[in-house]
Amino acid sequence: MKKALTLLFILVFPSAIYVFLAAGKEKSFIRLAYYGPKKVLHLTINGKQKTDTAFYSVPPFTFYDQFNRRYNSGAFNGKIWVANFVNIHDAEKAPAMAVLMNRVEERSDLDTALRMVTFTTDSESAQSMNDYATTIHAGKRRIFFSGNIKDINDLATEGFYKPTNAAYAAGYNSFFLIDKEGHIRGVYNGMQVKDVDRLVEEIGMMEAEYYVKNQVKEQKEGKDIDAI
Repeated sequence: MKKALTLLFILVFPSAIYVFLAAGKEKSFIRLAYYGPKKVLHLTINGKQKTDTAFYSVPPFTFYDQFNRRYNSGAFNGKIWVANFVNIHDAEKAPAMAVLMNRVEERSDLDTALRMVTFTTDSESAQSMNDYATTIHAGKRRIFFSGNIKDINDLATEGFYKPTNAAYAAGYNSFFLIDKEGHIRGVYNGMQVKDVDRLVEEIGMMEAEYYVKNQVKEQKEGKDIDAI
């Protein structure tokens, strides 16, 4: 019971403070950055020319999970998720990253909608993914994708690493935070505890950002109803 209360405090208190400070200040509170190239859109609205910005989104993909279920990227629409790429036979990096992704899952235990997604760069077998998930004691919110190895590596380099680091990363060491619209909002060193703890903190910030947006939206909708 004590452990559960401590976890509740760690997860909820920082976000609650953030929401408190942000309430009523939807335009002024700090938001997480957007990664990747942006596109300028030229729109015509009510006969007037306007410009808008389209933020980079993770490209669509379709793979199989550790239970041999077919997934496409649309399954994550409306969900916050964390992604990483790993060679499960890399005896140096794979165990360390597995431990730290487990840390993300444990420290975000109250967010049942959050998903941790690991793309495997060296296996096309769902069974090997299932065995790997069991070996590292992965929780229920962990998803392991296998499939065509070239497709997964192309997604890594072209879909995640290149948009966030034009020079590419030295090996697949990063964890990526993706918002409900498919935008990359954070990149973290998946081999460092301090950076992974920052990821956990920024998941809370993102949740607070959505909370504030929903509150503002509900207030505006309420005013519109009163005006009718």
